[in-house]
Amino acid sequence: MEHQAASADPVIAFAGGGASATLAAVALLRTTTWLRLSYRMLVFDEYGRHARGPAYAASDDRQLLRTSVKGMSAFPDRPCHLLEWARWRGLPCDPDTHLSLRVYGDYLAETLAETVSWARPHATLQRRTARVVGASADNGLAEVRLAQGERLPVAAVVVATGDPAAHAPPRITGIAAGDAGTELVTCPKGALITGSGEASRRLFALGPVRRDHRADGIPQIRVQAEELAQRIADTVLRDRAPAS
Repeated sequence: MEHQAASADPVIAFAGGGASATLAAVALLRTTTWLRLSYRMLVFDEYGRHARGPAYAASDDRQLLRTSVKGMSAFPDRPCHLLEWARWRGLPCDPDTHLSLRVYGDYLAETLAETVSWARPHATLQRRTARVVGASADNGLAEVRLAQGERLPVAAVVVATGDPAAHAPPRITGIAAGDAGTELVTCPKGALITGSGEASRRLFALGPVRRDHRADGIPQIRVQAEELAQRIADTVLRDRAPAS
C-alpha cells in the first residue's frame, strides 16, 4: 500500500454519497472545525446523486417522508433547523408536516454545501462519481479501490452504502464480516471490528449497512453520525497539529 506524504492533509473517504454519508460529513465538520484540524473528505457515489442517494433523488413530490419535519433535522442540537429551512424557502411547513423526498434531498444537499463552506479552509470536500468496490487498512493507513481499477491511499474509509440487500457494500479485507451483500459488524461508535476482534482505527460504517442498525431512518443515522464523527476525530485526526 502506498503511503501519503507526511505533509499531506489526511483524506477521509466515503463509500456511498447519500443521506448517511451526508449526515456523517456534516457531523465531522461540526465536530472538528473549531479545533482547526486540517483534512479533506472524498465522497464517492456511483450514480452522482451526492447528498441524495437513491432515497431522496425522487422527482415526484407526491412521494413523502415517513417522518415529520420535527424529527428530520440534520443537526441534533437544532431540531427546528429543517423547519426554519423550509419556511425560509417559502414552503408551507409546521412541525408535523411530511415534506417530499425531493425537497428533503434539497435540504441535505444545501445543508452539506453550507457546512463545507463554513468549515473552509481547514476542511474541504470533493465529490466523485465512482463506485468503491474494496477497502482495506494496513500500516496506519487505509486504501479504497474503485470499479475502474484506481487505488487510493487514504487516512480512513467510511462505508455508507445503505441497505446491503439493495446495494452491496464494498469488499473489505481484514474485518469480522464484510463480504459483499452482508451487514458490517461495528463497535457502538461505528468502527469496523477486525478479524482479531478489535475496533479498527481506519475503517468505519454507518446506516443500514451496519448489523446493529434498526429501521428508525434518519433519526438513528444522525445519532450514529455524531458518534462516528467523534471517533474519527479522536483516532484519525487529533494526533495531527492544528492548521495555522
